[in-house]
Amino acid sequence: MSGQRGIVSKTGVPLDGLLLERVAGGWGEMGDFSIARETLLHQAEVAAAGGHRQVAENFRRAAELVGVPDDVILRIYDALRPFRATQAELEALAGRLRTQFQAPECARWVEEASTVYAGRSLLKRV
Repeated sequence: MSGQRGIVSKTGVPLDGLLLERVAGGWGEMGDFSIARETLLHQAEVAAAGGHRQVAENFRRAAELVGVPDDVILRIYDALRPFRATQAELEALAGRLRTQFQAPECARWVEEASTVYAGRSLLKRV
Protein backbone atom coordinates (compact mmCIF):
# COMPACT_ATOMS: atom_id res chain seq x y z
CA MET A 1 0.00 0.00 0.00
CA SER A 2 2.86 2.36 -0.71
CA GLY A 3 0.59 4.73 -2.66
CA GLN A 4 -1.36 5.34 0.55
CA ARG A 5 1.55 6.45 2.72
CA GLY A 6 0.89 9.68 4.47
CA ILE A 7 -2.88 9.37 4.23
CA VAL A 8 -4.20 9.50 7.77
CA SER A 9 -7.48 10.16 9.52
CA LYS A 10 -8.23 13.20 11.61
CA THR A 11 -7.01 11.27 14.67
CA GLY A 12 -3.83 10.11 12.92
CA VAL A 13 -4.87 6.56 12.03
CA PRO A 14 -3.20 5.48 8.77
CA LEU A 15 -5.51 4.49 5.94
CA ASP A 16 -4.40 0.87 6.05
CA GLY A 17 -5.36 0.78 9.76
CA LEU A 18 -9.02 1.37 8.99
CA LEU A 19 -10.04 -2.25 8.69
CA LEU A 20 -13.57 -3.65 8.75
CA GLU A 21 -12.45 -6.43 11.08
CA ARG A 22 -11.29 -3.85 13.66
CA VAL A 23 -14.53 -1.88 13.42
CA ALA A 24 -16.63 -5.06 13.73
CA GLY A 25 -14.71 -5.75 16.95
CA GLY A 26 -15.78 -2.40 18.40
CA TRP A 27 -12.65 -0.40 17.59
CA GLY A 28 -12.73 3.19 16.50
CA GLU A 29 -14.51 6.50 16.86
CA MET A 30 -15.91 8.96 14.32
CA GLY A 31 -12.67 10.96 14.17
CA ASP A 32 -10.85 7.82 13.05
CA PHE A 33 -12.93 7.91 9.88
CA SER A 34 -12.65 11.63 9.21
CA ILE A 35 -10.00 12.94 6.85
CA ALA A 36 -7.06 14.93 8.16
CA ARG A 37 -6.54 18.58 7.23
CA GLU A 38 -3.05 17.77 5.93
CA THR A 39 -4.40 15.08 3.60
CA LEU A 40 -6.85 17.55 2.06
CA LEU A 41 -4.11 20.16 1.65
CA HIS A 42 -1.96 17.56 -0.08
CA GLN A 43 -4.84 16.76 -2.42
CA ALA A 44 -5.15 20.50 -3.14
CA GLU A 45 -1.48 20.60 -4.12
CA VAL A 46 -1.92 17.61 -6.42
CA ALA A 47 -4.99 19.16 -8.05
CA ALA A 48 -3.25 22.53 -8.50
CA ALA A 49 -0.18 20.86 -10.00
CA GLY A 50 -2.47 19.10 -12.45
CA GLY A 51 -4.00 22.39 -13.52
CA HIS A 52 -7.28 21.89 -11.65
CA ARG A 53 -7.51 25.24 -9.87
CA GLN A 54 -11.15 24.99 -8.81
CA VAL A 55 -10.74 21.48 -7.45
CA ALA A 56 -7.69 22.67 -5.51
CA GLU A 57 -9.74 25.54 -4.05
CA ASN A 58 -12.44 23.09 -2.98
CA PHE A 59 -9.87 20.91 -1.22
CA ARG A 60 -8.44 23.97 0.57
CA ARG A 61 -11.89 24.98 1.80
CA ALA A 62 -12.55 21.40 2.90
CA ALA A 63 -9.27 21.44 4.84
CA GLU A 64 -10.43 24.56 6.66
CA LEU A 65 -13.70 22.86 7.60
CA VAL A 66 -11.99 19.94 9.33
CA GLY A 67 -11.80 22.03 12.49
CA VAL A 68 -15.38 23.32 12.31
CA PRO A 69 -17.94 21.40 14.40
CA ASP A 70 -20.64 19.57 12.47
CA ASP A 71 -23.45 21.65 13.99
CA VAL A 72 -21.82 24.84 12.71
CA ILE A 73 -21.36 23.37 9.24
CA LEU A 74 -25.02 22.32 9.18
CA ARG A 75 -26.07 25.82 10.31
CA ILE A 76 -24.06 27.35 7.45
CA TYR A 77 -25.48 24.84 4.97
CA ASP A 78 -29.01 25.70 6.06
CA ALA A 79 -28.32 29.45 5.99
CA LEU A 80 -27.05 29.20 2.41
CA ARG A 81 -30.37 27.87 1.16
CA PRO A 82 -32.41 30.61 -0.55
CA PHE A 83 -34.54 32.75 1.78
CA ARG A 84 -33.10 31.13 4.94
CA ALA A 85 -30.82 33.94 6.16
CA THR A 86 -30.49 37.68 6.05
CA GLN A 87 -27.37 39.31 4.71
CA ALA A 88 -26.39 40.20 8.29
CA GLU A 89 -26.78 36.56 9.37
CA LEU A 90 -24.59 35.34 6.51
CA GLU A 91 -21.98 38.00 7.28
CA ALA A 92 -22.01 36.92 10.94
CA LEU A 93 -21.45 33.30 9.92
CA ALA A 94 -18.58 34.38 7.67
CA GLY A 95 -17.08 36.37 10.55
CA ARG A 96 -17.32 33.35 12.83
CA LEU A 97 -15.61 31.15 10.24
CA ARG A 98 -12.83 33.70 9.88
CA THR A 99 -12.20 34.48 13.56
CA GLN A 100 -13.28 31.47 15.60
CA PHE A 101 -12.27 28.71 13.18
CA GLN A 102 -9.49 30.35 11.12
CA ALA A 103 -11.30 29.47 7.88
CA PRO A 104 -10.75 32.57 5.70
CA GLU A 105 -11.46 30.89 2.35
CA CYS A 106 -14.76 29.49 3.60
CA ALA A 107 -15.62 32.88 5.10
CA ARG A 108 -14.91 34.56 1.77
CA TRP A 109 -17.11 32.02 0.01
CA VAL A 110 -20.05 32.72 2.39
CA GLU A 111 -19.53 36.47 1.90
CA GLU A 112 -19.59 36.01 -1.86
CA ALA A 113 -22.80 33.98 -1.57
CA SER A 114 -24.30 36.75 0.56
CA THR A 115 -23.53 39.32 -2.14
CA VAL A 116 -24.94 37.13 -4.91
CA TYR A 117 -28.06 36.33 -2.90
CA ALA A 118 -28.63 40.05 -2.26
CA GLY A 119 -28.32 40.79 -5.98
CA ARG A 120 -30.77 38.03 -6.85
CA SER A 121 -33.25 38.75 -4.03
CA LEU A 122 -32.63 35.37 -2.40
CA LEU A 123 -32.12 36.63 1.16
CA LYS A 124 -34.64 36.13 3.95
CA ARG A 125 -37.10 38.96 4.19
CA VAL A 126 -37.30 40.62 7.59
